[in-house]
Amino acid sequence: ITCFANDYGHSNWMKEGINHYGEKGDLLISISSSGKSKNIVNACNAARERKFSSIITLTGFAFNNPVMRKGDINFWVNSKVYNFIENTHQIILLSISDYIAKTKIEK
Repeated sequence: ITCFANDYGHSNWMKEGINHYGEKGDLLISISSSGKSKNIVNACNAARERKFSSIITLTGFAFNNPVMRKGDINFWVNSKVYNFIENTHQIILLSISDYIAKTKIEK
């Protein structure tokens, strides 16, 4: 993280990580409470360019925010309170992790 942030700047470090390590068919889960974080928007754009299978977004504040507009599956928390948004995102992420783990066990 430090290398990419130092070399490419904070708004591009995730994008550059995706460009270096992302592959066609990957999944991106992007999290931004405000939905306006430039580094997350740039990461979503990079994921699209690299033909990721899906982009899941977790945001709050304004509906149809810049990050949300980049997603295929969007979880939006109708709040402007960071703590409430972030805690709700934790529950969603735990649910996604449990689903993935359960799916792997059943196969």
